[in-house]
Amino acid sequence: MRAHAIVFVAPNQVQCGAIDVPEPAPGELLIEAIYTCISPGTELRTLAGLQAETPGWPLIPGYAMVGRVVGAGPATPYTAGAIVFCKGTRYAGAHLMWGAHLSHAVLPAEQAIPLPDGIDLLEATTAKLAAIAYRGLTIAHPLPHETVAVIGLGIIGQLAARLHALNGARVLATDRTPQRVALAQRHGIEAFVAEDNLAAAFRQRLNSGVDIIVDATGAPSVITEAIELARDVPWGDDPGGNARYLVQGSYADSFSVPYQAAFRKELAILMTRDEGPRDLHTVLNLMQRNRLKTRDLIGAVVPPERAPEIYRTLREQSDMVTAVFRWSA
Repeated sequence: MRAHAIVFVAPNQVQCGAIDVPEPAPGELLIEAIYTCISPGTELRTLAGLQAETPGWPLIPGYAMVGRVVGAGPATPYTAGAIVFCKGTRYAGAHLMWGAHLSHAVLPAEQAIPLPDGIDLLEATTAKLAAIAYRGLTIAHPLPHETVAVIGLGIIGQLAARLHALNGARVLATDRTPQRVALAQRHGIEAFVAEDNLAAAFRQRLNSGVDIIVDATGAPSVITEAIELARDVPWGDDPGGNARYLVQGSYADSFSVPYQAAFRKELAILMTRDEGPRDLHTVLNLMQRNRLKTRDLIGAVVPPERAPEIYRTLREQSDMVTAVFRWSA
């Protein structure tokens, strides 16, 4: 069948056009998109031609879709009309990176997640990004008495700050963009505009240093200064309980870590690969119970025809953290 898709046709060139997707085979679903959410870090890097493992041009980007089942092959547990979350189509007449920004997706039924009753469908489009932030929390193991510094208040940083605060930790967050700082503050996060001396700015607010640093910047230049935020470890015989540096930002390639600074603090450096089914189910449950609110993080809800404008805005205006495409009612 013919579907409508947002396509990156070449570096920094975005178009909307028709694309072929197959009919669902046994065990597969045909899903009509309602909303798809942009992941600015990876999608803008893909659009610039800098994302690792890009399969070629043209390609369909995106990995967050909320849609309704409109067709199903034999031996699937879904009926028409079911509302699900998925990460995009598995098949299309273009390269996929990762294939969510299109009107209809075909994928194995087990790759769709039924949405809980009563959940805000617009908020549910951010579930993939929230699940990535939540996975960081699960590997950093924050305790309620600990302190967390979030560096960078793009979409992942905003979500990480909210989830760590929801877990009970004291969260201090910073960004160079006043609008992003204000967005975090309106949600009750203790946030401030980044200053030239990041370590000094944090020490003014928390003299002892922090237990967890969440690097949500994707900027290698931040690492050396951010490591200094970690609390010092006194010399003694008791190991454990050291500060953690959690890499949540999306980095394009290798980055360097200042060995001596990390060595002196016995710093644990942690990285999240992505998210898993448990992470997605957890954040969807939090959204259903109104524990995790994300609608205010969506800077625009627009039809897919405005994709070139929206990607340009995300690239040029740092106050917008993400946007959602509206495909159907």
